[in-house]
Amino acid sequence: MWYRALAFAALLLWPASSFAALAVDAVSSSACTSCTSLTWSHTTSGSNRGLTVGGHYFDSDSAITGITYAAVGMTAVPSSFADNGDYSVEQYSLIAPATGANNVVISASATMTELNGGAISFTDANQTTLVGTAGTATGTSTTPSVTVSSAADEIVVDSVTIAHSGTFSVGAGQTQRWNAISAGWTKYAGSTEPGAATTPMSWNNSASQAWAISAVSVKPVAGAAPTASNRMVIGVGK
Repeated sequence: MWYRALAFAALLLWPASSFAALAVDAVSSSACTSCTSLTWSHTTSGSNRGLTVGGHYFDSDSAITGITYAAVGMTAVPSSFADNGDYSVEQYSLIAPATGANNVVISASATMTELNGGAISFTDANQTTLVGTAGTATGTSTTPSVTVSSAADEIVVDSVTIAHSGTFSVGAGQTQRWNAISAGWTKYAGSTEPGAATTPMSWNNSASQAWAISAVSVKPVAGAAPTASNRMVIGVGK
């Protein structure tokens, strides 16, 4: 049994930094009407930082051309664009965003009827591959939803745009991060949920409306805290 005692002692002596888990740092959101860009302040802190921004808009004749944070260009998450006529949403990400209060700026190709955005910063996020594979869906119903691949140590983020009528609420197991009505044409919202092999992200609206939803999983820093199953293996290994 000596090897079990040795393994247990080694686990107790594991450096504290090895147990860092991916976590939400801060959340912010904003909206504008009849605008070609949207700017708001978001404060980022901590180590191994990551940032995601969901861009929501109501306009079929314009599109988001880019998003920056602290004047640094963010990367459009591949396959994260969802379009349902006038209602659209897409995701951007940035590894190691600057700390402190800095501006998020969403730029559009032309004047948009409504342009909205929400930002979530993370600590102990992966500094090589921040996000996984995005999932999108569109429809007209009371239940916007999409399912994405994730893992137990990841956090799934979603952004949804829906027509304004009805009362909008977040699905079970998710934490609402923003949920607002813009000037009157759209509601825009975002949430997070702990990851699993497959993670459904859903919302409920009291009236059937057109919607578009995009979700993606955020990955933890390499060498993050061992999972419970990993600790079990260490404790009984030969």
